[in-house]
Amino acid sequence: MPRRALCATLRSQRWGGEGLWATAWHAVTHPPRAAAGWALSCLLCFLRTLTNFFLLPSKGPGGLAPRAEPWESSPEQRIYRSQGAGLPLITVQTDPCVFQVELARLAEESAYFGALVRSQMQEAAEGRLVLEHVPSGAFRAILEFVFLGHFGLGEEELLPAVQAASYLLVPSFLEQCWLALHPLLRPHNCLSYLRFAEAIGCPEMRAVLCQYLSAQLLELAPVTGQLAPALQEELAGLRTRGPEQLCVLRKENLRAPATPDTEPLRGLYCLPLRQGGTWRRATGLPFRADKWSFSTAQLLNYLFLIGGYRERRGARGFAFRMAAFRYNPLSGCWQPTAPLLKRRRHFSTAVVGQRIYAVGGWYLDTLLAPDGGTALYAAVERYDPWSDSWAFVSSLPLTDFTFAVSLAHDLPLCAAHAGSIYALGSVQRTGEKLLLRYDVGADTWQELLPTLTRADADLPGLYFLGGSEPLYVMGGNARENLVISFSPGARRWGPARSLPKCSLAGQGVARGSRLFMAAPELGTVLALELGSLACCPLPAPPFPLSYEALFFLHFPPPPSPRGEPGSEQGQAGPRGARSPLGQ
Repeated sequence: MPRRALCATLRSQRWGGEGLWATAWHAVTHPPRAAAGWALSCLLCFLRTLTNFFLLPSKGPGGLAPRAEPWESSPEQRIYRSQGAGLPLITVQTDPCVFQVELARLAEESAYFGALVRSQMQEAAEGRLVLEHVPSGAFRAILEFVFLGHFGLGEEELLPAVQAASYLLVPSFLEQCWLALHPLLRPHNCLSYLRFAEAIGCPEMRAVLCQYLSAQLLELAPVTGQLAPALQEELAGLRTRGPEQLCVLRKENLRAPATPDTEPLRGLYCLPLRQGGTWRRATGLPFRADKWSFSTAQLLNYLFLIGGYRERRGARGFAFRMAAFRYNPLSGCWQPTAPLLKRRRHFSTAVVGQRIYAVGGWYLDTLLAPDGGTALYAAVERYDPWSDSWAFVSSLPLTDFTFAVSLAHDLPLCAAHAGSIYALGSVQRTGEKLLLRYDVGADTWQELLPTLTRADADLPGLYFLGGSEPLYVMGGNARENLVISFSPGARRWGPARSLPKCSLAGQGVARGSRLFMAAPELGTVLALELGSLACCPLPAPPFPLSYEALFFLHFPPPPSPRGEPGSEQGQAGPRGARSPLGQ
């Protein structure tokens, strides 16, 4: 540093130990030679370090000495009582200050002080309580809130106040702490806050942190992916606390060009399954295209949209882009994710554990009707949501196994049950229906005998495979639709049961004993009781049905009346906040 700059810096500072620094200043500003000035400047820095370490008062954050607050040196400002009440005060010793507090008022907000009053303990009788482990600043923040309705804590003050209020059981104050905590939460600090909540044994704060993590479970994958499996399961469970709704979207669209009439096709719609529920648009699709082909999967209460769409290249050209997206119904946001490794169309998805499997399908890029040369993909891919990556696993065994290629359904039809994936197809030589079972843990495929012969059921068309125990197969022929069950445990097919002929298309979903599937000819979605085969139509979606995916998502619960503006929770102060004496 040049000597003049050093001198200017020293003039601008106010150092402690003025005699020492005045001597050094004179030596630097009046040296006989420049070299002596540089030597003294080095000595000056060394002496400053020693002085700061041994002589000057300790410094707070930012290198500034902490300033004493006026209330710390004024006993009158540490007296809190209700105006005009005249009730007795209790002396509370905190670290390091003493407060005079109206016990009756504090007992209304603090279960700790309420128990002290009711138990008639010695401290209450003597009017003195020692809380040496409670910082004075944190205790004063609680008193300011209880008696004045004031709340204004910074980030550094918040955690000591939470610990004190958790110990003293002041729920109204803690509610304000949670409101102040939410804007402070970031991916880099949320786990530190969570560990703090667990260390002080505060379940309310832990619940706030878990709710933050669960609402963005996969958005925070670098953080949540490192958590213990039990905590991950807990966070995943929190994502399903809201009401479950049936959802529908157009999974493949071949109509072009886009017009205002086709805009409703670009939405995701949801329907509460209560009496009188109607479809509402939850969100739009996360891309702009006139033609697309996607399959859907639901994992951890996220919707995954996997496939591709046609985009314009140049003045007249088009190309198909592989794409995948993830929708979070709790935030209403889409995010892009890793696309498939193979360019698939009309493939099935299955979810086992916390992984998505893509099975079958055929080449994506043409979006033309399949013909005799259309070949099914044998490759199977597995998606890891924590690393956002796909990997190949054991392929479908297609030596003597075929699938009926159709534009109305995914193929092969797949279902997940008890840690395995089941795929339904036909034996090439005989046309008998056969189930293949993929063991996720062993990464192996096996055939499940017996087969379903044509004598058992005439099923040239297959519409749906799903359920748990048993699995249900739904298909049809020119005369009727049929429902057949298969027990994986007993390896036994049930009898075929007939339904009136109705065209069903797209990706259906089973929930409990009911199957939901789109019926384009009827312009609505059908709900079928798999036990009794009772069938009823649901309200028609706000667009014509063609090739849709049906699935369930949990949306945020409706706001609590306590959280509405003007409610007790939404107000800044506690019940009956009053002014203290001496403030």
